[in-house]
Amino acid sequence: MLTSFNHVSFTVPDLDVAVRFWTQAMGLEARDISPRSGDWQAAVTGVPMAQLRIAHLYGRGAHLELIEYEGGGTSGPSPSPGATCAGHICFECTEIDRVWDALMAAGATPQGVVAAVTSGPGKGARAAYLRDPSGIIVELVELAG
Repeated sequence: MLTSFNHVSFTVPDLDVAVRFWTQAMGLEARDISPRSGDWQAAVTGVPMAQLRIAHLYGRGAHLELIEYEGGGTSGPSPSPGATCAGHICFECTEIDRVWDALMAAGATPQGVVAAVTSGPGKGARAAYLRDPSGIIVELVELAG
């Protein structure tokens, strides 16, 4: 039986760069950054000879795990937001234009632009997709009202 949600995780090409962005620009706290190795990693991930560095970051109601494969993994381009299994992480904010500009200055890149939400349950909000320096899609939402 499922009991609760624990965390969301993304694989990154450079853990140090990713942690720096998520702590300095996004305001999360890195509580643990450590290596993982051993046969159990390959068994859990299904990646032969997996050797990982993992960071657990907390804040803003989130528990974010970032993983760098130092052995056994492969690298490639970040998926398009429309690709099957592509994911994103969403944060609510105020003053979305200021937040957008601050994240761009911290190394994020635009995936889209800040736009008004004109339909659905978020109608009246403003939202945008950007990518962190690792290619993770981050959605910003400024709620209406």
